[in-house]
Amino acid sequence: MRRPPRVNYDEIAHLYDTQPYRARSADPQLLSFAGERNAADLAVLDIGCGTGNQLIADRSAVPYGRYFGVDRSSGMLRQARLKMADIAWVQANGTALPFSARSFDFVCCQFAFHHMEDKAGMFRAVFRVLRPGGRFALRNMCPQESGGWLYYEYFPEARLVDLRDFWAPDAVIGTMQAAGFVGVTAAYEHLRFEQNLPAWLAVVRRRDTCSQLQAISDAAYQAGITRLERDIADPRRPRSRQDKLCLVTICGNAPHGSG
Repeated sequence: MRRPPRVNYDEIAHLYDTQPYRARSADPQLLSFAGERNAADLAVLDIGCGTGNQLIADRSAVPYGRYFGVDRSSGMLRQARLKMADIAWVQANGTALPFSARSFDFVCCQFAFHHMEDKAGMFRAVFRVLRPGGRFALRNMCPQESGGWLYYEYFPEARLVDLRDFWAPDAVIGTMQAAGFVGVTAAYEHLRFEQNLPAWLAVVRRRDTCSQLQAISDAAYQAGITRLERDIADPRRPRSRQDKLCLVTICGNAPHGSG
């Protein structure tokens, strides 16, 4: 049976950019690739582009490219078009990319892979549209290495959902290699920071701030809020906590002569 999506992005598209953590800087993987190729006209595709923040930041850093954004949410794409009309915003599923073979030099998917139903199919679709020597960069959260994340402590059901939806890096690497990618690598980024609990409570009270809160049951969400409120009200407990989150970037290339 087909599972419902974690988030209905059409419903929250007009609010998406008011959430925290939505600002984007240029993708270092694209900057590195552009420097290696020294090409005058790169074709770049962002899968799961949302409201376009990442692609717009990339275009500002590498202005000579041709940019395409794909998302299955018409609402999110509507917001993207309002920001920059000269990027091609295309409504499509990441597993059925409506482009000819060998169309792109660089393809990325940032913080959207867990929403893909047919993940292996997406890798095959990306491999098909990459030109020989092209690169695919996948960036996402790594729940397998994020055991100390406070979201998982206060909303433990979220970790169970994430372990289902976010493939482990080894599984991603193996499936990419099976699709034909070569030189596949994974780089981990362990983020450690101080979390102010009252400020964080204000964030999580707005449930649309992250898909983890929307993917769990109402009861699990309310239980986490209640526990957090109780901890903040307890004078014996600290008002801030150490927090930890792991991100992973997995890159692979289409071999020269592929197609």
